[in-house]
Amino acid sequence: MNLMTLVLQIVLTIPLTIILNYFSSKENRRLNQLIIPSIYIIIVAALLPIVKENIFLIVIFEIFIRNFYITNITNRDTEISNTMFIIENLLSITLSLFTYNYFIGAVDSVIPNPEDIKPFIWFLIILYISSLYKMSTKDKTKVIKDKSSVRKKEQVIMQYAKFKNIYSNIVKSKNQIINNLTYAIMIYNNYKNPKIYRDINTYIGAVTKKETAYGIMQVKSYTRLSDEESIKLTIEEFEKTLKNTKLTETSQLEKLLKNYKQEEQTEILSIYDTIIEFSKK
Repeated sequence: MNLMTLVLQIVLTIPLTIILNYFSSKENRRLNQLIIPSIYIIIVAALLPIVKENIFLIVIFEIFIRNFYITNITNRDTEISNTMFIIENLLSITLSLFTYNYFIGAVDSVIPNPEDIKPFIWFLIILYISSLYKMSTKDKTKVIKDKSSVRKKEQVIMQYAKFKNIYSNIVKSKNQIINNLTYAIMIYNNYKNPKIYRDINTYIGAVTKKETAYGIMQVKSYTRLSDEESIKLTIEEFEKTLKNTKLTETSQLEKLLKNYKQEEQTEILSIYDTIIEFSKK
């Protein structure tokens, strides 16, 4: 591998960084973080064969550049010390290595020949016919979507009943808004970070001794917290936030959720509304 190739690969990390930064605020952020780098190096290898050798280095360079940017420019050190951030980067490098070994380095040309494209053309034909069929059954799709929404609400209610049965002795604030919001956050976090992930995160946090999100409420701490402890700390923080305040329900929710991202607030409030609707029955 010559110096020119290495320099080109370093330069080519800049577009990748811009692309990943754009998709960081979109849905499926973690999935994008893993897959986009591998797709990127395949496209680059096809367009610029000169940088094909060890092209997976682009992914590694991009991670170093992003870490430098976060640490020295935005001063968000806690973001790169986050366990999930480290895991994502390791998986991204692993996937790019796999892509290089089996789809780039193992072939003479990344661009497929006409014979290889035939299955893809048939795939596009089938896809087009399928899209025509979906357009003709639009009303049916709407019905299915409505059923999916109902099913989602049912799942929320089931989770609410389950957690209320387990944690009702802990979730007992005098402010019912705090209680319902706690259950909503609990359901949201349990969906985003299932218990198996929380267990892995707890183990990694114990080994690294760094600030980690613990428990079902994902409370950041340098010491291990159980699900129950994370709930108690969250309720205490909520009560402290609303102490000596007389706010409307909407204002209270805004104040309590101010540290959550907008898309997280939207999902949590949707769960909260489902809980309120169920409680009124």
